[in-house]
Amino acid sequence: MPHRDQVFAELHAQGIGVGVHYPPNHLQPAFAAWHRPLPATEEAGQEILTLPFHQHLTDNDIDQVTTALHQALKTAGAASCARS
Repeated sequence: MPHRDQVFAELHAQGIGVGVHYPPNHLQPAFAAWHRPLPATEEAGQEILTLPFHQHLTDNDIDQVTTALHQALKTAGAASCARS
């Protein structure tokens, strides 16, 4: 997602439990011996944002997250990523 850090900050400020997880494995120290450039993987690793997901989310929680995400994407200038 373009503008991930700004979207993250806006969602976090609204109390939404977002995260930045799953960095590319080949960039982890444990895999340093086998490191090679993987540009598409590295780009994806800079754009991934984890939204709340668990069995206790209510329909209202989901609406709150999606509404906040839509607004944050518009605010961040990533309107092409936001659904209308």
